[in-house]
Amino acid sequence: MKPFGWLSPPQIKLTELIVNICLWLAAGMVLGIGVAWLALRLPVVREWFIPGPVIVILMVALFVSGLILHCLFARFSTPVALFWLILMNVLTGLLFACIFSLAGTALALGVTGAMFAISAVVAHYAGSNISGGGYSLLMLLVGLSLTALVNLGLHNGPLEWIGCLVMVLLFGLTTAGSRSRIQISARELYMKEFTTVQACAIHGALRVWLNMANLVFELLRLATWVIDAIRSR
Repeated sequence: MKPFGWLSPPQIKLTELIVNICLWLAAGMVLGIGVAWLALRLPVVREWFIPGPVIVILMVALFVSGLILHCLFARFSTPVALFWLILMNVLTGLLFACIFSLAGTALALGVTGAMFAISAVVAHYAGSNISGGGYSLLMLLVGLSLTALVNLGLHNGPLEWIGCLVMVLLFGLTTAGSRSRIQISARELYMKEFTTVQACAIHGALRVWLNMANLVFELLRLATWVIDAIRSR
C-alpha cells in the first residue's frame, strides 16, 4: 500500500502510520528551529521580539492552544489539524528562542527531530516488529543517546542538557502513550471520511501534542489539589 493511497480499515498498518507520524513530528522540529532563527536573526522580527513580555504571551498562547486542542480535537478536519500542528510548533520555536540561544534551541529541537527521523527509518525497515513496546523503548534510547553524544561532544552546560532531556523525554513518552489510540483514531477517521494515510498521520502527530496538553492540565490539577490540601490543614 502506498503512503498516499486509499486506506481500507483492515489494511491500516501501524508501521506506515508511525513512519509518517514521526516524519511529521521531525518536520515540526525543523519548523521550530526556522522560526527561532527568524525571531533571533532577522531585524524586522527582532524589533518586536522582546524576550521578557513575549515569554508570558507565548506561554499563554500555548496554554490556550492546548486547551482548544483538548476540547475540540475530535472535531478537527485534516486542514485544521495541519494548521494546529504548525501553530504548536511555531509557538514552541518562539518560546525556545526566548529561553535559549539559537544554538541551544537548535540543539534541543534538533535532537528531538533527529530522534523522530531515526525512529521513522527504524520503523520503515523493521515493519511489523514495531508492534510491541520495544519500539517505544528504542525511540527513547535513540533520543537519550543523541542527547548524550551531542552535549558531550559540544561540551554544553546544564541548561542545554536539561532542554534536550526534557524535549526527548516529553515527546518520546507521549508518543509511546499515543500509539494505541493513534491506530484506533486512524480507523475511525477512515470510516468517517474515507481519508488517506497522510491525513491519519497528521491527526496522529497532533494527538501527540494533545497528550502533552492533557499532561500539563493533569499536572495543574494535581498542583491545585495539593495547594488546596495544604490550605485546608
